[in-house]
Amino acid sequence: MKTKYILLTVALLSLFITSVSAQWSALNSGYAITTNYHGEDVAPETVVNATAGTTDANVQNVTFVWHFPDGTDAFTDPNVPVYSNGTTWTNSSGSFLIYYANSSYAPDVIGNWSVQAFFNGPGGQLRGQHSDIIAIRATSINVIPEVPVIGTAGAAAVMLLGLGLFRSRRKSKTI
Repeated sequence: MKTKYILLTVALLSLFITSVSAQWSALNSGYAITTNYHGEDVAPETVVNATAGTTDANVQNVTFVWHFPDGTDAFTDPNVPVYSNGTTWTNSSGSFLIYYANSSYAPDVIGNWSVQAFFNGPGGQLRGQHSDIIAIRATSINVIPEVPVIGTAGAAAVMLLGLGLFRSRRKSKTI
């Protein structure tokens, strides 16, 4: 019986690991973006870090555009220079240096936010693999309300206690 639970736990953990790395696998196209909260809910005012990566050595900088849940622009972080820390990306075409750029923002409105990365080459030209492909990548985060200090579980417990108190008082008044 215990082995079933262990296997189930390992299977679930592998799904989480796969979903986290899935966003970065876009580097096979040469361009990718992810956040430290990709696929997770975020409390308002939490600083979210977006990381853009490319294997295109001609990319000089990245422009990040953070979008409100309604799609309008919330914040633009223009011309963030790329850097390399020596890590490489290997695919069927070979092994390539990865160039990174980072941007941070603290979403303050509840809803599904997104952030786009525009990869810029010499002269500010958008980079892409073909003339008809523009290198723009996006990722999203979901901002949800959070009760500080006690958290969501604590808030639910307090609500249940309040309901119990209400019912017990109501019951004692009817007798």
